[in-house]
Amino acid sequence: MTSVLAAVDGTEGAIKPAIFARDLARNFGARLTLLHVIEPYPGASLGQFGVSSSDFYVRQMAKAREFLRELVIEVDVAHADQVIEMGVPSEVICHEAEERQADHIVLGAHGHGRMARILMGSVAARVTSLCNRSVTVVR
Repeated sequence: MTSVLAAVDGTEGAIKPAIFARDLARNFGARLTLLHVIEPYPGASLGQFGVSSSDFYVRQMAKAREFLRELVIEVDVAHADQVIEMGVPSEVICHEAEERQADHIVLGAHGHGRMARILMGSVAARVTSLCNRSVTVVR
């Protein structure tokens, strides 16, 4: 194993998968990448709140950078690559894993209720079915 990709979502629930990915990368001497995906927001909806889409994404990017900066310190992974992308999380995670030749993907499970999973789907479920890489889902 030479490369581990940890998909982190900006919540406190991202700490456990980041720690798992850190330990996995350390045990194998692998490169670690922390990936945060900013989900697209319908532009028409933003206008109703008096926010332009460019302002929204500038704020989201700043929040993502700050989140990754804090996560790197908390999890002690100063050596990790930090990546922020925009798109559908499951698709971006699989694409980045392919691009970065990650051998393993680590991501968290949020524990949404059954109805929420039915209505929204699960990023973890989509990643495990879409990607041709090993995936670990951390609870």
